[in-house]
Amino acid sequence: MLAKPVTFVVVGPAATKGSVIAVKTATGAIVKPDHRGLGVWSQACGWAARLAKLPCAPRGVGVHVEAVYEFVPPIKRRSSPCVRPDVDKLARALLDALIGIAYVDDQQVVSLLVRKVYGTAPLTRVTVTRERT
Repeated sequence: MLAKPVTFVVVGPAATKGSVIAVKTATGAIVKPDHRGLGVWSQACGWAARLAKLPCAPRGVGVHVEAVYEFVPPIKRRSSPCVRPDVDKLARALLDALIGIAYVDDQQVVSLLVRKVYGTAPLTRVTVTRERT
């Protein structure tokens, strides 16, 4: 049985987590993470969840997460936003941003639905539903 779902919106372009950049140096290469805007977006995500009064699921309670990422369509529009960023990298950033807010650990997420769609403004619509204890 599931508790009442809580939905919140994070306004602005979504950040990703999991990409790396290789920089060539005189002695080889340096690999560093490419997390542009991740900190700001994670904070915005946390505050949007708190404003929606999202309760934190205690350890041992499963959580279902649904995320819809809206992107502004490019001039040369495709039928669907099958371009960067990758949904798995978007989801990784979201799930990490909700640690300590929606759940104690992201291992509590038992289902995840992620979609990319075209919209009028860049935003992320997130619905979190926890299982009843």
